[in-house]
Amino acid sequence: MRARLVLHAVALIAPFVAAGAFSALLFRSEMAAGWRQAGVLGGIGALAAQIAAAVCWRSLDRHAREGRGAWKTGLGMAALTHLLFGALLTTAFAASIRFLDAGDAGSANDLLLQAVFFSLASLTTVGAVTFPFTAWLAHATAALRRKELAHDAR
Repeated sequence: MRARLVLHAVALIAPFVAAGAFSALLFRSEMAAGWRQAGVLGGIGALAAQIAAAVCWRSLDRHAREGRGAWKTGLGMAALTHLLFGALLTTAFAASIRFLDAGDAGSANDLLLQAVFFSLASLTTVGAVTFPFTAWLAHATAALRRKELAHDAR
């Protein structure tokens, strides 16, 4: 199960690296605000990546057992991660607005549009790197799992 551990470890660390890079680009003059932003976005990204990794594990394992590549599953995992990021970020914003009693978070349509916006926005800048990286990670994880299965069969 080393492959699954590697997948989840990278899914935990990579979103913080991506959010840190994004914040460094955005907040060059005020890094304290940038690191706070990176913590929030990285945490939400890590949660989204962990969920996507858990959901896609069975498919990755199946591809490894069949000896096939897992690029399509990787693309699906990347898409799911970015969609979940948008949904979770919108949920966090809406919950904080309600918790702080700072006004109305908006209608269901407003929240859906915000989730779509954040999902698409997450594909820009560092997302242009993280999306193909996630697909490659899934493919590499399936290859690692295939080696594990071959080793266990001996």
